[in-house]
Amino acid sequence: MLNVVKIDSLKLRIPKYKVTYVDPTFAAEYVKVYEDSGLIDEHINLDKHKVDVSNGITTRIAVFHAVQGTMCEEQIVIQCNAKQLRGNYFLGINKNTIKDVYHYIMDLNIISVSFEDFLLAYISDIDVCYDVVVSPEAMREANREIYRNILPSMYKFVGNPFAKKTNTGLQFNIREKATPAKPYCKIYHKTLELQYKSCDFANTYLKTQNYENIGRLEYCIKNSKHQKHLGVGLRCLNDLLNIDMNVLERIIFSGVLSYIDKKTILFEYKDLSPTDRMILYFINKYISNGADKQSIYSVLNTYENPQERSRMKKKLTQLVENVDDQNRLVSNQETLNFLRVLKLDFKS
Repeated sequence: MLNVVKIDSLKLRIPKYKVTYVDPTFAAEYVKVYEDSGLIDEHINLDKHKVDVSNGITTRIAVFHAVQGTMCEEQIVIQCNAKQLRGNYFLGINKNTIKDVYHYIMDLNIISVSFEDFLLAYISDIDVCYDVVVSPEAMREANREIYRNILPSMYKFVGNPFAKKTNTGLQFNIREKATPAKPYCKIYHKTLELQYKSCDFANTYLKTQNYENIGRLEYCIKNSKHQKHLGVGLRCLNDLLNIDMNVLERIIFSGVLSYIDKKTILFEYKDLSPTDRMILYFINKYISNGADKQSIYSVLNTYENPQERSRMKKKLTQLVENVDDQNRLVSNQETLNFLRVLKLDFKS
């Protein structure tokens, strides 16, 4: 599904008393035995974390102690993700697909919990995503344009745009240090990610699907404090599944805007000749570096012929009318469309 906001992954927390352990080794005590020497480590360990990796789908289930004030509750943490939907990966996690996620996790035979209690699980680390059609080349240019418009105070939170054979993208903050005002979000090329990083999954479940030229915007809603900042209150999984998608769309598009200069405007000059586009591009650069508009006309002093000078003055006047101190030029139509789809045309 393209051009719609989707739930890609999240953590669930379920009180232990609602959960039955199916795998006898889960949360069981064990000791280490060194194979070569036969020595036994007397320290007793607790197997509190299970990781299942099957055909590129990673599922984590762990024991967690939640502390709130003086109260402590033992909970089971489950990492849910859209890959657990296998062939329906691009549908994302929603009311229609959540049972497939539930059955996938139950079929691992690590734990057992009723579907009703599964829906009532506490939620955190919610990753929402938005997929659009864009080539890697257009995304690279878009990422460079976005990076040029990062607020000076935000540069330290934004990584340089990366452009590799295996992927291209731009990352804002890191998960561990993200805050409501500086959220973790990321732009990257989903097609390249599936071809290089998640090829086992793609080759197993997406062989008959067309996922060419798909770019993705991701945004993480970290915790309840972050939810409050965004004006939402999602206590459990069922609340998330029933949220108005317009609310999630507003949230996901707000992420990158937290880091950029919102006063900047992108313009498309499709009626200009290639030469005029180039001239206007450098006018933009000149003005953005602090030049006064009138100083643009100083180039006319290089023309000795009055007729040539008059002709060039007319051309410059026409071009300068299309630009002011806040304008930027993006020449690639596909790049411009990509920025607009993600609400990143920077219009104030």
